[in-house]
Amino acid sequence: MNSFKFLAIASLAFLSCTKNSLIVQTQNRLDDHLKFSTYGIESNGLTDVTQDLQKLLDTSSIIYLKAGVYTISNTLNIKSNTKLIGEKGTIIKGGKDMTGTLLEFGRYIFAERANNTTIQQITFRQSESSYSYREWNNACIFLLNCKTFNVESCFFDFHLSYQTLGQEAVWVSGSEAHGNTIQSNEINTLGIRYAENGADGTLVKNNVLNKSYSNALSASGNHKTDLIVGCRILNNKIFDAGRMGIEDWGNTDGSIIEGNLITGTGKDSKQAIDGIALSAVGTNSSVLNNTISDSQIYAIEVRGNYGSIVKENKIFANPNSTAVILNYTFTKPSDKLPLARVENNNIKESKIGVHIVGDYESRVLIYKNSFQNIDDKAISIESGARKYIIDLRANHYTFNKPNQRDRFALFSYTHFRPGVADQVIKSLRDTITFTSSSNGGAGVDFGFVIRTDRASIDQLTVRANNVKNSSKVPVNAFTALGGRPISVVLRNSNVKGGRVDLGGFKDIKLSNNTFSQ
Repeated sequence: MNSFKFLAIASLAFLSCTKNSLIVQTQNRLDDHLKFSTYGIESNGLTDVTQDLQKLLDTSSIIYLKAGVYTISNTLNIKSNTKLIGEKGTIIKGGKDMTGTLLEFGRYIFAERANNTTIQQITFRQSESSYSYREWNNACIFLLNCKTFNVESCFFDFHLSYQTLGQEAVWVSGSEAHGNTIQSNEINTLGIRYAENGADGTLVKNNVLNKSYSNALSASGNHKTDLIVGCRILNNKIFDAGRMGIEDWGNTDGSIIEGNLITGTGKDSKQAIDGIALSAVGTNSSVLNNTISDSQIYAIEVRGNYGSIVKENKIFANPNSTAVILNYTFTKPSDKLPLARVENNNIKESKIGVHIVGDYESRVLIYKNSFQNIDDKAISIESGARKYIIDLRANHYTFNKPNQRDRFALFSYTHFRPGVADQVIKSLRDTITFTSSSNGGAGVDFGFVIRTDRASIDQLTVRANNVKNSSKVPVNAFTALGGRPISVVLRNSNVKGGRVDLGGFKDIKLSNNTFSQ
């Protein structure tokens, strides 16, 4: 067979396969379209169809609801093993004459012990009338003690203003609740309460939340004896939340908060005082690979003595807030919890990089983080604990813009007199760089300020590059800054083009250091 004939036959075969494939795809789309039905229910947006929809939900296990506007006046109840799937353009809307829990809680759908159930591709639209919100449990879809319930690819078309009392798109509650999923939804002005009152194992994934009235995503560990265990909050996008982006608090354990984008929190002036981007103050929280900007107060907050991991997050453009706060104002529940870890985070243009605060013992490893152009303190240690161990390793601090005020790579403070406390700071292979473009600042630049006893600094590198502020004051690379710490060790360290002030240290131990202007 000649090559021309072979190519012709091959081309015909390819075209035939392609044509057949297109026919199959077209037929599948037609078949999918034929699945959808109004089931004889009015979908004109004017007729109250609450009873008709409820009867359909009671008697059917799989419902393909055709596009249209279905108006309800009270809450719909959904049972186990039900699939409610909407055609694109399927809208359930609160009517003008709402009653019961629809009026009082904004509750469109209620599910109690409704297991293995799915709500998919439905638009929930706000009523033209006002809801009479209660103080708690206000939600469009309320799941009580459900298992493997899935809310997917829905659109919550609401337009609440920023306010402290509002409504969630989905609320998961109950000690029996487990393994529910809230994914790929678009939510305007509402939030999601993914766990409350002992609900375990919720997956919250790939949702987009715009201008949530208060918190965008929340877990409320409010059950005194039943932990919320194993929730996963993955790859959600949060824009301009009124209060917090993600709040995971109270009796929660093992929450994984990963890959989320949070841009803008505390957008309500009345809630801005709590405008944290991501607060994970449960036990054994993992905060991983999130991207955060434009936060108020804090970008990330964790309970420092509760086995928390803060790793590979990107935090930038937060000039008024702390990037990571390790909160030691909570009592430690168990001595067996691992130390906190802050690793491989990239932190730029925040007021404070990592802040350690509180009077309970801290044990934390701060490893291989990058700090760039921190406005105040890259690492601020202000613990009131009599005993702690803070381990710093291979962090890099870069300043390439002039400062606006005094700024510090590391600042350690203690209110204890020398020799009283057992506060230990260890630093190994930390590097500080001031580039020439940081010349001329309004304040003084500092490298390490050590004011606590028994600090051990090994292989510290400070490249000060003869940077001076507007008053010609050079970088103060290493100092006690008025403190009188005892038994500090500085070894194998290199300072170039900056000042080293050893005057405040009592019995400092020096070995193998190089200091040069």
